[in-house]
Amino acid sequence: MSEKSSVARYIRAMNPELDRKIGELRIPFLCLIEGPNDSGKSVLTQQYVYGALKCGFKTLYITTESGIRGLLKSMDEISLSVTEYYLKGLLQIYELHVKDLEWDEALSSRFLELILNTIKLREYFDLYVIDSLTYLVTRAKEDDILNFFTEARNIIEEKNKSIIITAHPYAFNEEMLVRMRSISDVHFILQVKEIGDRIVKLLQVPKLKGAVKQTSITLSFDVDPAFGIKVLPFSRARA
Repeated sequence: MSEKSSVARYIRAMNPELDRKIGELRIPFLCLIEGPNDSGKSVLTQQYVYGALKCGFKTLYITTESGIRGLLKSMDEISLSVTEYYLKGLLQIYELHVKDLEWDEALSSRFLELILNTIKLREYFDLYVIDSLTYLVTRAKEDDILNFFTEARNIIEEKNKSIIITAHPYAFNEEMLVRMRSISDVHFILQVKEIGDRIVKLLQVPKLKGAVKQTSITLSFDVDPAFGIKVLPFSRARA
């Protein structure tokens, strides 16, 4: 763990509205972010990665959603530029090219093991991000998924690390989804809703075991290129 993160005990989003409504996330933690396509999973993840880097936490970002250049560009476009951290080695981005593979149980098992080994061999990072786990678990055996989350839990508790995982809820059956939620310290659920004549994203925070604030939270937000995540007034969320 970096010198600075050994002192800091929280990760903030570095977004005033999110930090005020949700609070800081106490490390170490396992955070599960679930939601359908275009619900804001990656944007929310990137917001917390930006905050983690600003708080002094070295971050390893494993992406199945985009390439290195695409990720850096997309974050820069919403005023979450992390290129400087990437060039300094404080942020590393690993691409997993998984979309065109023919998935089966054996391939899923190998990829899940690969991610765990990657994390274990790079203990000098403080925060690990897996965005997204969906492709890797859709065809996986339940035992392999449970082992993955159990090993992740062990890394968090034994090594004092934090992990953020994004996934589509359809990737798990209902029983497995309940288990994943129970294993997690922080749980975010994202949805896409039509409010009046516009489409907005809804964020529910049913679990904040590792956070300062312990209240049930539901908020709506847009993604503003000049600001990043922009939380909408509650009255508009209920319109």
